[in-house]
Amino acid sequence: MDYIYIDESGDLGKDSKYFIISAIISSNKTDLERIINKINRIFKKQLRNSNEIKGNNTPNYIIKKILKRLENIDYEAVIIVFNKENKDKIKYSNNNELYDIIASELAKMITIKQKTSIIIDKSKTKHSDIKLFDKYFIENLNNNLNFPIEISHLSSTNSKGLQIIDIISWSYFQKYEKNNEEFIKLIKNSNVKILFER
Repeated sequence: MDYIYIDESGDLGKDSKYFIISAIISSNKTDLERIINKINRIFKKQLRNSNEIKGNNTPNYIIKKILKRLENIDYEAVIIVFNKENKDKIKYSNNNELYDIIASELAKMITIKQKTSIIIDKSKTKHSDIKLFDKYFIENLNNNLNFPIEISHLSSTNSKGLQIIDIISWSYFQKYEKNNEEFIKLIKNSNVKILFER
């Protein structure tokens, strides 16, 4: 069984220039969980005020330790980079719909190879919005053999896989929003697509 964890960095409002949405794909979720568990043990004192590991509240040296540990496991990361100057190239009625459209571009980069569990950092609250997102996302996945897919929307506090993809998404946000490449240099197996690049 494959596991796909999805999270984003930046926003679709006015607080950032870029919006990044990323996924990490692995057939062994235990490998991802072990990384977070070990980091929490090693840096217990430094992380005592946090109930989860996130890019925006974790010391940079700990983030680098996490990314280096990823080198030892089998995974693939896919990343969508959206410059919000290109909003006019998309037809949408609100940011909720825009999010779904950008996420569908991420789905197009993912090939389903077996039964798959997709876990998304929960950002939607309305059941109707979640249901619409799930339908749109599944339709855009490369799943020609119709393998079973289940989608869950969870808080990252309850998912160590989501904490890993938060770090990856945050790392790419540092590159595009802040021109800082020190973190993405540690991410070895990634596929990046820039939407509507001029």
